[in-house]
Amino acid sequence: MKKIALLFTLGIFSTLLSACGSTEAVEAFEILNRRDEMHRVAYIDGDHWHGSLPEVPEGESISLGALIKDASGHVRTLDADGAHNGFSVSLYEDAAPGIVELADHGDHVHVIGLTEGTTQIVFHWMHDGEIRFTTPPIDVVVGHGHDHSDEGIDTFEIINRRDDLNKVAYMHGDHWHGSLPTIELGESLSLGAFIVSEDGRERDLDPTGEHNGLTVSLYEGAPEGIVSFGLHGDHVHIIAESAGITQIVFNWTHDGEIRYTTPPINVTVTE
Repeated sequence: MKKIALLFTLGIFSTLLSACGSTEAVEAFEILNRRDEMHRVAYIDGDHWHGSLPEVPEGESISLGALIKDASGHVRTLDADGAHNGFSVSLYEDAAPGIVELADHGDHVHVIGLTEGTTQIVFHWMHDGEIRFTTPPIDVVVGHGHDHSDEGIDTFEIINRRDDLNKVAYMHGDHWHGSLPTIELGESLSLGAFIVSEDGRERDLDPTGEHNGLTVSLYEGAPEGIVSFGLHGDHVHIIAESAGITQIVFNWTHDGEIRYTTPPINVTVTE
């Protein structure tokens, strides 16, 4: 009799463990590419995926969000800190380690390419700190990183933010048309840019410059001490320090890396 009671107790315990380990049903689970206008790249259909994750260049990352509907059809709005509804990622059990590094950011995740190869990851819907749903595994491929320092552009225009956003100079092939406004000593220029990459996509500049940014620097070997710079993500300031002429270059940065550097252009400071 004691043996039967023990077996019954163990059975109940096993059932409870199974229930705790199971995941809640969802109506929809979609993966969104946060660096491509939140386009859906993959979604769950029953017990498998449709679509695929973007390839991750070695040494770079992809930033992914999610659209999650629970079994009752309610959209689970993800919190920036993930405290109530969160999105997380982990390596699938027995998947190849060392290929990616994973980072959770509450309402999105980063998948960072460490070395070339393929591994598998799973995503989770978190609710009040508990895992409510875990996806089937999905492949993530890390490809060979490439140098973006001289990536082609279609359009690179410099805009005067203190003159109705008028275009003052623009790239034509390997040289400039137009010129930068002259700066009086003690004054500054505030310049923005209109940038279209070689694939025809307009690169909207972020106020923080985190994703797409504009920077400026002194051209190598150009006279120093004539201007200084202020970087503000989607625009730059060129500050007159002493009278003279020097040369500067502008940079388009993408995810913190320089993707394109212009040829030098003159900047003149007058007293």
